[in-house]
Amino acid sequence: MSRSYRVLALALVGVLVMVGLAQVIGHRDDAAPTDAAAAVDPAAANDTTVAAAPASGDTQAVTDEADGDVATTSTTVPPQTGDCTVTAAMKVGATGDEVSCLQSQLMKAGLLAAASGTFDAATDQAVRAYQTSKSLEVDGVAGRQTAQSMGIWAGPEGPLPATDADCPSTSHGAIVDRANQRGALCADGKITYQFPITTAWSQPDPGTYPVYAKDMNASSNFGGHYSTMTHFVAFTRGKYKGARIAFHSVPKLSDGSWVMPLEAVGTEQYHGESSGCIRVLPDDAQKIWDWLSQGDEVRVIS
Repeated sequence: MSRSYRVLALALVGVLVMVGLAQVIGHRDDAAPTDAAAAVDPAAANDTTVAAAPASGDTQAVTDEADGDVATTSTTVPPQTGDCTVTAAMKVGATGDEVSCLQSQLMKAGLLAAASGTFDAATDQAVRAYQTSKSLEVDGVAGRQTAQSMGIWAGPEGPLPATDADCPSTSHGAIVDRANQRGALCADGKITYQFPITTAWSQPDPGTYPVYAKDMNASSNFGGHYSTMTHFVAFTRGKYKGARIAFHSVPKLSDGSWVMPLEAVGTEQYHGESSGCIRVLPDDAQKIWDWLSQGDEVRVIS
């Protein structure tokens, strides 16, 4: 072979090598990103500090950032302005003088035509309209907050414990009572199990929320230290950073110690220790995980 042909052959080989390298690089560019560069799901952008959360029930750990908290003071009872009082929560089906008292206030507000002494559909509609106008939770139940707003509450000044009336509408549900640092599980509108909780001062706000995610393992850098938790059942998001708010077991530090004494869960001393989530004892975390599925409701009553 002449010198010119050998040069041409070598040049052709070089071109083929370059084409092959370009294809390899192209395939690498099309491949899924590594864990370190994985894109965060926009829907979860505010609640994780690493890659998007795994599917519900996945054993991979999900890292959450703390949402924050603001210390609050106890709500004082306003002066009574009505000419009657009520001492207990009321809803559809209730009867008696206290219902008549409630109805008289709704009449003064122009929301009800007459007082019958029976909490009927018209009274329910009027209570909901009143709650809407005062930015209260709209549930049709005339409880302490609604009656206090009307100035007719004469019941206990402290928070009332949860009752069956506080259960959400789903057959499986849960209650969060921040004021009393207590939670409950409900079956078909009945409380079946109650347990201590440790929460933030200022959130989650009263309302009814659906469970939207479950992760067996999660972690956090709250307080400047790394901690892990299990049985993470998320039902709402924080109002400061949009971080996920969930039931979960009391977190553990890297050395295996609990971030707070287990016997202190549910005590007023540790109220506010959480930065948004609902801390529960390990056994209760398991019960909540087993009981609640995505779509089941959690009602925060205080």
